[in-house]
Amino acid sequence: MVNRKSLVLVAGVGRLPFRALAPVLDRHKVEVVRVAAPEDSIELARSERFDLVIFDATPRKAALKDVVAKIREDSSASRLTSLLVLADYHGEEAARALIGRGVNRVMLLDDPPDVIDQQVAELLYIAPRAAVRFTIQLRTSVADGIDEVLGEIIDLSMSGLLVKTEKPFAVGQQLVISIYPGDRNDPVVAKATVVRQALSDRGGVDGCGIRFVSFAADGERRIASVLEGAFAESVDLDIVD
Repeated sequence: MVNRKSLVLVAGVGRLPFRALAPVLDRHKVEVVRVAAPEDSIELARSERFDLVIFDATPRKAALKDVVAKIREDSSASRLTSLLVLADYHGEEAARALIGRGVNRVMLLDDPPDVIDQQVAELLYIAPRAAVRFTIQLRTSVADGIDEVLGEIIDLSMSGLLVKTEKPFAVGQQLVISIYPGDRNDPVVAKATVVRQALSDRGGVDGCGIRFVSFAADGERRIASVLEGAFAESVDLDIVD
């Protein structure tokens, strides 16, 4: 995996809603691709892996569930991508019916900026597609050598992971991590960056959100394989009538 900006596809989002989204996307330093309608995103998302796709809830020429199903097909490069739907009050119920059936989150068009920021951050860095429980070793350079900490992965995505640890890491801290998936003794090794702290007093876990920077050897392929198995078990993709 090369070090690249996160790639976000924004489909069918109007001028005013995008005005609210733009500062959040800019703050996270992502590369944004915009298309006119959700159905226009299908071929793009199938041919290139995006880190997040943001839809308007009302496609012009196709049902939202059909658009989602096409992006979630096995042959799609974005089959494991986070999908966030923006809905008004009229379309909220239909959009929320797809949560757990291909859609990760639904957000209202008039949600406040802090809610928008939280949703985008979580879906970019600790997308809740696969709840796993793997051991992880985190290593960082300190003044007198190397500091090593063991942790437990709570959520895993192709972009990053949420890790439960007893020792906090500072936002921006550079890490080398070793992930031990399943029964295998050879770890997935990756360089990573801490992007946010997670605190149990906010309803979560004590730990940190970490974003992948690069993988060693076949690490990216192995993480994708883990996600494909977990995602297939936890999400019903058969949503086309």
